[in-house]
Amino acid sequence: MKAIRQSPIGCDGTDQLRTLLALHAIALGSLTQGLCMLDAEYRIALFNRRYAEVYKIPPKRVRVGMPVREILDQIAERADSCDKTREYIWKRYRSHLARRRPFVRHHRLSDGTVVVARFQPINGGGWLSVSENAASHRHGEDRLRTTMERLDEVFQNTSHGLCLFDANERLIFCNEQYLSIYGFDRNKIQAGIEYRNILSHAATLDHFSGLSAEELYERCVNALQNREMAKYQVQLSNGRVIEKIVRPLADGSWIAEHREVTVEKRHEEALHERNLLLDATLEHMAHGLCAFDRDLRVIVVNRRYLDMYGLSVDHAKPGTALIDLMRASIARGIHSPGISAEEMFVDFKRRLIERKEPVLYRQLSDGRIIAVRHQPMTNGGWVGTYEDITEQRTAEQNIVRIARHDSLTGLPNRLVFRERMAQGLARVQANAELMAVICIDLDNFKLINDSLGHPIGDKLLCSVAERLNTAIRECDTIARIGGDEFAILQFVSNRSAAEALAARLLLKTEEPVVIEGQEINAACSVGIAVAPSDGTDSDHLMQCADLALYAAKADGRNTFRCFEHEMEARVQARRALEIDMRRALTSGEFDLAYQPVVTAGGGELAGMEALVRWTHPERGPLAPAEFIRIAEETGLIVPLGEWVLRNACTEAARWPDPIKVAVNLSPIQFRNPGLVSSVVQALASAHLSARRLELEVTEAVLLQSHPSVLEILHQLRALGVGICIDDFGTGYSSLSYLRRFPFDKIKIDRSFIADADREQNVEPIIRAIAGLGAALGMATTAEGVETAEQLEIVRRAGCNEVQGYLISRPCPISQLPDLIARWRGRAAAAA
Repeated sequence: MKAIRQSPIGCDGTDQLRTLLALHAIALGSLTQGLCMLDAEYRIALFNRRYAEVYKIPPKRVRVGMPVREILDQIAERADSCDKTREYIWKRYRSHLARRRPFVRHHRLSDGTVVVARFQPINGGGWLSVSENAASHRHGEDRLRTTMERLDEVFQNTSHGLCLFDANERLIFCNEQYLSIYGFDRNKIQAGIEYRNILSHAATLDHFSGLSAEELYERCVNALQNREMAKYQVQLSNGRVIEKIVRPLADGSWIAEHREVTVEKRHEEALHERNLLLDATLEHMAHGLCAFDRDLRVIVVNRRYLDMYGLSVDHAKPGTALIDLMRASIARGIHSPGISAEEMFVDFKRRLIERKEPVLYRQLSDGRIIAVRHQPMTNGGWVGTYEDITEQRTAEQNIVRIARHDSLTGLPNRLVFRERMAQGLARVQANAELMAVICIDLDNFKLINDSLGHPIGDKLLCSVAERLNTAIRECDTIARIGGDEFAILQFVSNRSAAEALAARLLLKTEEPVVIEGQEINAACSVGIAVAPSDGTDSDHLMQCADLALYAAKADGRNTFRCFEHEMEARVQARRALEIDMRRALTSGEFDLAYQPVVTAGGGELAGMEALVRWTHPERGPLAPAEFIRIAEETGLIVPLGEWVLRNACTEAARWPDPIKVAVNLSPIQFRNPGLVSSVVQALASAHLSARRLELEVTEAVLLQSHPSVLEILHQLRALGVGICIDDFGTGYSSLSYLRRFPFDKIKIDRSFIADADREQNVEPIIRAIAGLGAALGMATTAEGVETAEQLEIVRRAGCNEVQGYLISRPCPISQLPDLIARWRGRAAAAA
């Protein structure tokens, strides 16, 4: 629905030609002289009523298109002239007409009346004749001359192009403006030229855009056939727009007006677009709008206003009094009962006009609250906007709630948890009560998010939140304080009660969650701190609970731990070790040791595994287990791994070919997009063949389930580097990895080898793995071989290579030449 509004008062652009023709008709009808216009073929093109009266000819005997010779014959009849005289008169007339100069003729009628006829040539080859009684000739001559001059001036100086065509579509006359509008050549547009030829001439000048000359011709002819006025616009090729009005006359001739409307067209389009924009703006406003004049009568309203007050279009027509709108809305039960339209109107005027309140509030019967804001207009009226603020206030309440609750799970957020903790600690200090702070973190949530996607992760969080919520009392506080972190506040009688709650939480989350057909492990780790024994400061208590949570994860996850003061010392030591490790990377404190790998059958040296070692300047040698995990958690494993790779390749380049070097890769390194580039640079810098480098990865690499992991492995293998799966057999899905990626070698985990000489059922497993590797074209290496019995078992099982203390402990670089020489000597002696 378009906005309801009053049309502006004033002239909307009167058609100039219509006015011009009306003035001409008035002028011609009021003339005391007879006026007749002839075309270039001396036929009547236009005449007034007085023309027939002057010559006492019946009006019906004068018509448009009649030759002037017939008029002269009728005049001669009134003068009782013989045929010879009539012929003489016509010759004299024709002689004057041929000379194309003004002339005057006198006719004496049979009743003695003398008629003076004045002839004036006009553009296009036609003539204008004015006739009057000789008696009034002298008195009206000046007036006639003035009238004729004015008429001609009007025709020639009007801003419109005018032309007259006869019934045979031939041009009778045209003014100069018509020629100027289209840029026509006067020598080519002469009286007598057919309309179709004029259009063809315009087409040769490439005037028209979008319409052919034939289409324009058909428009005009159709209008003439229908005997009705036609108006249409034509766009010229230069962008100008010409409006053409065709007005058929009774005898089949027609008058055509041509007016350039380029500017008006642009203004009209701009006005139309502005009106459309205004209508669209009004109708799509979120607020209702109603504009009043100085008498508080409607100027314009929009649909939102009508809907807001239950009104129809008829209720709010322009000019409707505001009090009538109020009556209509009250009658429809929109306003609260007990108020009349008169009371509402008086209140409106007092508050708006007298007090000039910026906002008026209306309480409606259905509970809605409308905020009415008014702005005065310069003409004394008002523009009112009407806003339903009921939803706004509800939204404000929701915003307050959102600010204090997690948008995903609906649980209170960290802000609320902190407030409740502060209140709880005040209660602890005042009443000597105990308050447990429990932190819960999902195990392996990042892996779930990365492998199954964030939507699945979000649903898992919601499911866990519901389960945790069912494990606590109504008086307890549960909140989501981070990505996969939850926290609970509970007043307890003792620490055992907090541990019992932690056990319930683990029980609630131990059952897998099924989401979109996938069974997902929802296990959690829990950390507990209790006030006041573990502290009475909010930040300190959260830190204690976090340390206990970290300890639970370090102890295998899916368990809970209570805070112990030793945890702080361990954390401090870990932080110090991290700082020392960053320093060690730049100060050269790391070294490499190499453990040989030999063939199981012949005892030949096949390669050596590079193992990183760190000798701390204060603590001495540190086991890899003490710093590798920290390096992975902090991301230091990436620069450390690149250092190991470079130095291992450099050292291996000194060994006899084909002894290989094996380097372990951490899953964290596969998140580095520059891993392949680092391998290429290490090989190139050391001038080491790619076939002499083996990269060992664990199943944790493939557990990341990211397409880039397999892509990186394929890129590395394309270089010629060997890819080995380490610790095979310890993962529940190790076999699936062999299907997903064609490894070059399988390293059987040392846990199988350690039990091989003690448990009878282990050897078949080793034999099965070796057989699987052989079937898939993969070599198998048994690591952790420490006894001769274990060596014999892995040989019988079909393993290709062995590694372990029985063969050699890891050796520093300084011992490598002797080690290589010793093993090569053994191989030569065996041969």
